[in-house]
Amino acid sequence: MKDASAHSTPGARQVVAAYALVRDLMRPSPARYWGELLLCGSAAWLAFLVAVVLPLGGAGMWFALLAAALLFYRASIFIHELTHQHRKELPGFHLAWNLFIGVPLLLPSVLYEGVHKVHHAKATYGTSNDPEYLPFASRPALALAFLVAGLLAPLYLFIRFFIDAPISWAAPRFRGFVERRASAFCMNPLYSRTMTAEERRRLFHWEIVLLAVWTPFLAATIYGWLPWKWLPLWYVMYAALATINHARELVAHRYRSDGQPLDHAGQLRDTLDTPGACWTVLWAPLGLRFHALHHLFPRLPYHNLAEAHRRLIRWLPAEAMYRRSRNPSFLFGLRRLFHGAGITSAVRTVPARSASSAPPAPPA
Repeated sequence: MKDASAHSTPGARQVVAAYALVRDLMRPSPARYWGELLLCGSAAWLAFLVAVVLPLGGAGMWFALLAAALLFYRASIFIHELTHQHRKELPGFHLAWNLFIGVPLLLPSVLYEGVHKVHHAKATYGTSNDPEYLPFASRPALALAFLVAGLLAPLYLFIRFFIDAPISWAAPRFRGFVERRASAFCMNPLYSRTMTAEERRRLFHWEIVLLAVWTPFLAATIYGWLPWKWLPLWYVMYAALATINHARELVAHRYRSDGQPLDHAGQLRDTLDTPGACWTVLWAPLGLRFHALHHLFPRLPYHNLAEAHRRLIRWLPAEAMYRRSRNPSFLFGLRRLFHGAGITSAVRTVPARSASSAPPAPPA
């Protein structure tokens, strides 16, 4: 008889029960991925070009630039999907995203692929080796510094690819430092990345591509063939979307880990959904408002997260951990973090449906 000890704890049993409710939602839809990338990315580029063409400082320019920031932000979040969805299920999508969005934002997916999964790993989540975790709950000043750091993200990436990269090609020791400490899209400044030979090859490839694409535009700007204002507008737009993303990350977790590894159930207890209102999709696009659900089932494609959330809320029992993994709103999450509100009592539990109001059976 097979040993069932792996599912003996209440937390593990809840995870297994939850998976039974959403297992039919695990397959990504190529049409959704391609359609949204092309539509959102094209709209982002159009909005940015409108901002460049309009008179500098006018209301129309600022409106177009805000639209570009939100649209590029949404399109950029596909980098998160690239780390969880297999290339064979979305053929060509990784390359298309990198050329359409990643290169213009100085953010090739190689900076995130292979890094983000360390954040999900049981051995590293919430520890000093987690690239996407810092003790914000006990150090609110650190959280504020992280929020402000979003304003400097474009400058950092510009230095990383246009100064550090070329120098590192001729200096092997410096190259090792760049690969370890400046080649990961993460929040933990002390994270040291260990790259495989294939990742090093891909990183070098995309560094070359970035320089090949950006250099003509920078040269044309210097010689006056392109309007100079596109570059500061690009910076402002990028700083805005990076700051929004940093703010989102502040409410994605409780950040109360004691530095010890956490299992699947432990990660769920430390992670938060913010289902929110209609505007929530602006600051937490592509399903990121269901961050606890994502940590529960990382392979769930973004377009199925809302349906999975509805099923779990409908079917899970009242004592289920998932019901306690919830922020009522974005502002509530920020207040909790910066004012040290007790998360156990503050986070609302979504009530279970009564037996009389429930449908006859959960989905197969």
